[in-house]
Amino acid sequence: MKKNTIIDYLTYGSGQLINLIAPLLVVPKVISICGIENWGKIGVALSVFTLLGLFIDFGSNILGVKEVSVHKENFRIIQEYLNTSFAIKLINFFILFLGIILTSLIFNDIDKKLYLLAITLLSGQFFNISWIYQGLEKFGSINRLIFFSKIIYVLVVYLLIREKEDYFLVLFILGTSNTLVYSFFFIKIWKSYQLSLFNVKIDSVIKQFKNEYSILISNFSIAAYVQSPILIIQCLLGDYYAGIYKIGDMILNIFRSYLSVFFNVSFPKFCESYSKSKNEGILFLKKINGINISLLIFGIAVIITGGAIFINYYTIDSKIYNLLGFYSGFIIVPIITALNIPFYQYLIYKNEQKLLSKILSFGSVMMLILGYFLTLFFKLQGSLTAVFLIEALITTLIILFCIQKYKIKDI
Repeated sequence: MKKNTIIDYLTYGSGQLINLIAPLLVVPKVISICGIENWGKIGVALSVFTLLGLFIDFGSNILGVKEVSVHKENFRIIQEYLNTSFAIKLINFFILFLGIILTSLIFNDIDKKLYLLAITLLSGQFFNISWIYQGLEKFGSINRLIFFSKIIYVLVVYLLIREKEDYFLVLFILGTSNTLVYSFFFIKIWKSYQLSLFNVKIDSVIKQFKNEYSILISNFSIAAYVQSPILIIQCLLGDYYAGIYKIGDMILNIFRSYLSVFFNVSFPKFCESYSKSKNEGILFLKKINGINISLLIFGIAVIITGGAIFINYYTIDSKIYNLLGFYSGFIIVPIITALNIPFYQYLIYKNEQKLLSKILSFGSVMMLILGYFLTLFFKLQGSLTAVFLIEALITTLIILFCIQKYKIKDI
């Protein structure tokens, strides 16, 4: 692996480490004051806005990275793409904004304060230009985005969350801190590329919309099967168990963040390598993914060994012991996800967004069906089993379709 590639992983990874530390600092504070039930409500609302935020991202977090990466030396192409992309994002933001307002007026059983204030998460998503820095491979700038937004978030949570009823402020604080910091960097990019929404052509908006909507469906499908378990649990078992699941999901998020670092750093480098030489691109995928899976297996082995020693050394209450057993099940899932990453990247480069969207849409529908019935009959363990099975199904389908169509068994 090239030295600058290693530096990029370490640089971007350090920023993602902050992303992991921030929730670990916030969660004990929120749960201790607001209770596990209200933590469950926050987790459910966050899942809802994670799904809605994808409509703001549209295809920029993948195809946008590809466009910026491939054309990084061509100012005009990037300028035109950014103008069109932000026009689509702005339209989607206002549609979602009005939709949330109307929903809060029509339905009285939703937590209005929690959901209305969480709209700031969507404004933060609009101003988030980390995908541009990712395509330009400016990972230090991404770190600054993450560092300042998360520092503000953690500090304000500790200052304002004083009573049990303050739980509705948590997502508002997160969204506001993101909006403030991201907008500062957004203005820098806006000036740097001399952007203007008045220069956007309707034809370009329609063309980019058609090109990227399949990626939106893919991303939404991924998020749907990731976020749907907590929504199903809240529906069937209530806020308390949703809170328990959310803590376990945070363990999985540690590995997701690691895989996100890997994907976000390796994808623009793969695009650049493959655009020069097919063999060079495939060789890069083989090397980088071999290292990735080896590191994952090593990390999981260390966690399992350390956990076994901890459990055997200390006398643990049976209820806590059962929870630890439940949480440990989450750490197997990332290995399955890691297996599909090189094939997923290859298919995106080949503009197979529609194929991926079909696979992922099928997976999200299966998650809703399987997750519902397994949770209904087997409670929390059923939800975890559904996550494992659907992740395995999606990975298998992506690999099989990639091998069948492009005959690239050597990735």
